Amino acid sequence: LDLAIDWGDTEATNVASIMGEYSPEFILALGDNMYDNGVTSVDDPLFKEMFEDQFTADSLQVPWYVCAGNHDYYGGDAGIDAEMAYSDKSDRWIYPELYYNKEVTGSDGTTFNIISIDTWRLNSGDTYVLHEPKTGRSVLRNASMVHDHYARGMMNKGKFDALMKSFKEEPFETPIQERVKATGDPEQLAWINDTLASSKADWNLVIGHFPVYSATTGEHGDTAILVAYLMPILEEYGGTNTLYFSGHDHILQHNQKSSVNYFGSGAGARTHTGVNTKADYLLGYHQGSYGFMVHSASSTELATDFVIDDESVPYSYTITK
Repeated sequence: LDLAIDWGDTEATNVASIMGEYSPEFILALGDNMYDNGVTSVDDPLFKEMFEDQFTADSLQVPWYVCAGNHDYYGGDAGIDAEMAYSDKSDRWIYPELYYNKEVTGSDGTTFNIISIDTWRLNSGDTYVLHEPKTGRSVLRNASMVHDHYARGMMNKGKFDALMKSFKEEPFETPIQERVKATGDPEQLAWINDTLASSKADWNLVIGHFPVYSATTGEHGDTAILVAYLMPILEEYGGTNTLYFSGHDHILQHNQKSSVNYFGSGAGARTHTGVNTKADYLLGYHQGSYGFMVHSASSTELATDFVIDDESVPYSYTITK
């Protein structure tokens, strides 16, 4: 049994106690671990406020497999380094490298390969920030767009302040050859390819913050770079036993393309209303509530429940190999 959640703000109190009613063997932490602009050091009080003091149930003192989201990267390299360093300070926080995998055996012998990837690097940043993985440089894509989206209510003040504090637009006179470039992260893609190709686990659980497919409207939706470069790897070396988990868009959603299942669990600390119900890959969703996902597996079946803040289960699905 495992739980999946995008959770890094105080609103996670809406679901933390409900999560504690389950007895997971591990938890998938799907990025945006520390809203709005990450942490400053391994001793940042946000670790206590957002993590240790919110998820206090005995049943939640299990391994949390962590990946980074865009809000974590808003704290810069120092913030990401601090989140990785926290792995040495916490018994349950597991985030040893920017991307990594852990082979886990459940209590019934079911085996999992948990593959945590860095979608910020694969995507060269996010909607507002252009990031160059090779050099670590980051700039605002368009400062005017940030101001416009804030003025139109498309982002909150916390996000606006984080962006304007942490990043600057590249000077117009910067020569083309010296500009920050969207290079992606081919080394990571090769690692994902090799890790999936060699996996012998019953289930491959790939976790990343940005969705491959997302049916939300008025949020982010599909991530084109991941559709182009990650999805073919998931399909070729994954298949029915490979699941992709993401956050970022703040609903609960289950999407399926070819033989791969995509679960978006982004409602742990933010909510959203707006879904394209005609998306050809959409199998199930819940919007407008805080929530998380519960998964239970054997070597041949994996069952998923959406659990929301009134403790009800609005959607369930079972994958059979």
